[in-house]
Amino acid sequence: MTAGAVGLSRRAFVGAAALGPALVGCRQPDDARTVKLAVRATLPAERAALEHTIAGFTRATGLAVRLEVITDEYMDVLRSRFAARKTPDVFYLEAAEAPQLIASDVLVPLDDDAQGLDDFYPQFLAAFRGADHRLYCLPKDYSTLALYINTAQLARAGFKPADVPEDFAPLMAFVKRVQARLPEGSAAMIYERDLARHLAAIECYGRPVIDAAGRARLAGEPGVTAYLETFVRGRRERWLFSPKDDFGSDSPGAAFGSGRTAMMMDGNWVVASLRKDYPEVEFAVRPLPRVNGKPQTMAFVVGLGVSRFGANVAGGIAFARYMSGAGMADWSRQSGTLPSRRSVASTLDLTHDPVMSVHTSAADYATVWSRGTALPVVNTNFGNQFLAALNGSKTVAEALADAERDANRELARQ
Repeated sequence: MTAGAVGLSRRAFVGAAALGPALVGCRQPDDARTVKLAVRATLPAERAALEHTIAGFTRATGLAVRLEVITDEYMDVLRSRFAARKTPDVFYLEAAEAPQLIASDVLVPLDDDAQGLDDFYPQFLAAFRGADHRLYCLPKDYSTLALYINTAQLARAGFKPADVPEDFAPLMAFVKRVQARLPEGSAAMIYERDLARHLAAIECYGRPVIDAAGRARLAGEPGVTAYLETFVRGRRERWLFSPKDDFGSDSPGAAFGSGRTAMMMDGNWVVASLRKDYPEVEFAVRPLPRVNGKPQTMAFVVGLGVSRFGANVAGGIAFARYMSGAGMADWSRQSGTLPSRRSVASTLDLTHDPVMSVHTSAADYATVWSRGTALPVVNTNFGNQFLAALNGSKTVAEALADAERDANRELARQ
């Protein structure tokens, strides 16, 4: 695939809508003194944290930042900008989305501009490397999944957090026992069906979901089938619930905070909302259950990429270096995100936070949500077929076989 095609042929790009760019730092400088930064739309608190960190960057470098918050589908807008070669200088890029842009040769390699690479979690760096082994994004922060326990709800069923098993199969048996003791309308546990929540557990059985040739490998592993069948059985027998399908809520955290469920497996992004919106709710946090005897969780990593077509590439590199280096502690402190450098986590003393320490400790073994350019296709087909299994229209074995077949057919056509 050529750079001119920008690797973006799978979508037509029209109508990219975004908030107007805001200049942060000083007034109307020329392009050489301005860095254009694009980010996803975020909550006001995170926007304020970003503007605080930008102010620190401006003080350190003398460069202003023109901030653009993209309110429509973020990656669609970015791809359209790359297709037109009218890009920001630097932008947020999730690890799952990075491989396509890296393969399209539209990003500036950052190996020579990164400092202290051994301070980052190695799998975070690996997610942003290309086939040439060069580094194309600098990780700025991440989230992991953990098991959240509403201690009051668990107590209603006669249990305490210490009773919660640490392995998957015993945990699911425990969930069933808890459900039997809860009143009607309450859930022992809520779950999400996306592959992004299950990839680490599935790969605990020893086979990658996408092989070295870029083909889906979903079917034929008995352990994976049994693992996913647990969710189908739990949904059918009504001891596992979907927050959206069963409670009409897009937010597992809201279901948890409002007392609708005793347990959930979710990310550290829920902590701020739980503490702010549900301050009366007492909760404990534990690592996700071991699967096949192995510790597992997912890591959702966000990096900073620099466009080859930016008006101020040097400024974009400077901002990426700052956010992933000298400015990381300030950013993490203000935003509540987890720093991708071990030294910054130590500086912020996260290991002594009873909630955040669970998430940061999991980074050592976490599976990054990123599996090359084939992941979007495999993810969509898995989601469609697993939903069919959850709804009872096919078995899990059939769903996995169909997902693998359909994904590989689609990949072969690309």
